[in-house]
Amino acid sequence: MELKGKVFILTGAKRVGQDVAKALGERGANLAISYNSSIEDAQELKKECESVGSRAEIFKADLSKSEDIGRLVDETLKKFGAVDGLIHMAANYPKTPIGGITLEDFDKTMHIIAASTLLLGQKIGKEMQENEGDVKGKIIFFSDWSVLRSPYPNYIVYNGAKSAVESFTKSLARQFAPSITVNAIAPGPILRPPDLSDDDNEEVMKKTPLQKWGGGDEIEKAVLYLLDADFVTGVVLPVDGGRSIA
Repeated sequence: MELKGKVFILTGAKRVGQDVAKALGERGANLAISYNSSIEDAQELKKECESVGSRAEIFKADLSKSEDIGRLVDETLKKFGAVDGLIHMAANYPKTPIGGITLEDFDKTMHIIAASTLLLGQKIGKEMQENEGDVKGKIIFFSDWSVLRSPYPNYIVYNGAKSAVESFTKSLARQFAPSITVNAIAPGPILRPPDLSDDDNEEVMKKTPLQKWGGGDEIEKAVLYLLDADFVTGVVLPVDGGRSIA
């Protein structure tokens, strides 16, 4: 897909999302950036995109609520006149050790991660089916390298929600073929958490065949590849330094 002039909804304006947004902006894409509480990050990202000639708008949306999902898409259409793609990165990462998990814990994370994936994909996919051309749109979701290979201990609800993302990716890819591609990226050790101890960092590196943190530009490359590829759909692409084969 030629990115110049295309309109993408991007959820998640922090950390790696900033790298992705900048890469799209530099290639002339226009961005509808959603945020929940980090308005300062979203505003800064909007300025950076506009500085390279891209048009960007920010929208407040709680993606655990279906009405906010609908409003995000509708307001994007009103502002830009079209939607050509979705890059859905927003998620939470709550610790849920076994024995203490409540229905509230389950519902919150499943809504934020799994339900938002399905509802955003459904609504945006239906809208993009009205676009012109053989390839009418692109959808990219985000899973996690660990969920099917080596689920994180004490993050059981998160693991389940991200597993659902992989299932929805494949289901929606079949549903929207042949005119819309739907894929997912499964990141591994991309950015070192600021509170990670040296001992824990050494343990991560031991389990990563490429023995380094990838950096946000590796996710950026994967996003650009999936946006460019027109014969790839239903794929969950690990970007994990080899963690999933270790």
